[in-house]
Amino acid sequence: MINVEVIHIAPVKSLALVNPQLVYAGAAGIVEDRRFYLIDQRGVLLTQRQSGSLAQVMAEYKPDPESLKLSFPDGTVVEGPVETGEPVVTQIWGRQVIGHQARGDWNKVLSRFCGQPVILVKSRQPGECFDEFPISILSSASVEMLGQRPEVVSVLDHRRFRPNLLLSGCPAHQEDSWLGKSVKIGDGLVLRVVAPDPRCAITTLDPDTGTLDFDVPSAIRNYRPNPRAAYFGVYAVVEQPGSVSVGDVVVGPAD
Repeated sequence: MINVEVIHIAPVKSLALVNPQLVYAGAAGIVEDRRFYLIDQRGVLLTQRQSGSLAQVMAEYKPDPESLKLSFPDGTVVEGPVETGEPVVTQIWGRQVIGHQARGDWNKVLSRFCGQPVILVKSRQPGECFDEFPISILSSASVEMLGQRPEVVSVLDHRRFRPNLLLSGCPAHQEDSWLGKSVKIGDGLVLRVVAPDPRCAITTLDPDTGTLDFDVPSAIRNYRPNPRAAYFGVYAVVEQPGSVSVGDVVVGPAD
C-alpha cells in the first residue's frame, strides 16, 4: 500500500520547508504553498540558487485571518499581518507573476540576513509561484536508492528535493510510471502526473544550512543518464481538488 509519508510546503518560496499534517490542494495547487516570494533590488526572483542561507529561515503562514511569521537562526522573529503596497511583475520560470511588495520590517530583516536588498512579495493569487508545475511527488524508495550509490558518501536527506508529497510503500521510481496518468490520494484529491522533475543546484545544498556540499544532479545522472536533465521524481497538476493528509492512501493507475 502506498501512503503519503510527509507533506512539505514553503509559504515563502525557497525558505525552509514546513510539514503540515493536512493541506488542501485546489485547482492551482496547495493553497499555502509558495504564497510569497523574494526579489532582489533589480526585481529578479531570489531563491536558494543565489542565497543558500535562505534554507535557515522558517516561515509560518495562516491565510485566515492572515498572518506571516519569519524566524531567523539568530532568534530574530518578524510576525504579523502582511500589508502590501506597490505592484510588481516577476519572471518565474518563464511566466510573468503579478504580486505586491510587502510593507514593514520584513524587508529590513531579510536584507540584513542576506547581505543585500531583499523585498518580500505576496503573489496576487495563490498557486502562481510554482516552478514548472504546482505539485511535486517523490518516493522515499527513490531517495534510498540514490543514497546507496557509491558516490553518495553521506546520508541523503529527502528535503534536498523539496517534494510536496513524499510517498512510502512503493518501489523506487514507481512515480515515473504514472507519467500521463492520474493518481487518487485520500478520499477526493486526484492528481494528473504530467512531467518528470528536473533537478537543479538547490539539491546540492544542505537542507538545514544551505551550504554547498554534494553534487546531487551528477549522482542522479550516473545511474539515470539523460541528456536533458537529472530527472528525479515527478510533477503533477490538480485534476480534482481535495484535501490530503499524512498517511492517506495513494492509488495509482494500475492499482
